[in-house]
Amino acid sequence: MVGVMFKKVLLRHGFRRNRRSDELQYITHWDNVGGVYVTLKPKMAIVEIKDRNVIHVFKSAKELDAFIKNLRESSIPFM
Repeated sequence: MVGVMFKKVLLRHGFRRNRRSDELQYITHWDNVGGVYVTLKPKMAIVEIKDRNVIHVFKSAKELDAFIKNLRESSIPFM
């Protein structure tokens, strides 16, 4: 089973499954960062913020959780 702990972190932060994707992908949108896409792979989560052209790879659900908390609390909107 791919990333059960990652999935729990994403659902807790309001991410929803992207059923249009062929991959196991979750998405959300926040005003301060835009669309956030997380693709789950075996033993890793790949976070993509397309508006900022940023990609982060996490191998720990705890690190992913901390990153998402920090991202959500970021009060500086993207321009």
